[in-house]
Amino acid sequence: MKELINYFKQQYGKSYSTENDTVVADLINCLNREQRDELKSRLFHEARILDHETQNGDVFNWLEYCLEIIEKYTFRFHKVYFSPGNDILDTISDLIKEAESTIDLCVFTITDSRLARQLSDAERRGVEIRIITDDRKVFDHGSEIFPLSHSGIKVKIDHSQYHMHHKFGIIDQRIAFTGSFNWTYTASKHNQENLLVTSKFDLMKQYSEEFERLWGEMFSL
Repeated sequence: MKELINYFKQQYGKSYSTENDTVVADLINCLNREQRDELKSRLFHEARILDHETQNGDVFNWLEYCLEIIEKYTFRFHKVYFSPGNDILDTISDLIKEAESTIDLCVFTITDSRLARQLSDAERRGVEIRIITDDRKVFDHGSEIFPLSHSGIKVKIDHSQYHMHHKFGIIDQRIAFTGSFNWTYTASKHNQENLLVTSKFDLMKQYSEEFERLWGEMFSL
């Protein structure tokens, strides 16, 4: 945030261009909506200071430029995928590979070793991973839950006569995905399944809040 504020302040009075270096684009791209709102609020604060300290009348143009850059590089992604086929598998795999800080998963079962390997790789590179899953499905033939837990990934399960049947995840607190897709070979190879991926903040936040609620109620593996 501080780096972005300093960058925009340095642009004041210059010839404004929306062609920016990739570092600034990447920094903005990584912000979620709450962080973007904070950035905008701080820029309005800086604009009031500049308006008080300067007399050249350029504050409005500068602020307009800042907001255009934020809008230009704001990350947005909304897409639906279907199986059978590799579209869902590849999408989840890519999301795991691109995760930078956190992965929260609430999934009924994991028997697909391809996705389990991606999670293990992410954990080794420092991504904090939490998994909530069904207590009875961890004993299924081919379940990857115990190996993932033994690798250092935090896992919690329910203790209920009913199923923990969710299938959703949150990546870096900025992307949510959900759908009918179970993390099994059959789901990608044979079943009619769907997956929705969205960066819409309000939806991501609801899934994140539900995950935290369940995490507080569930039991460590």
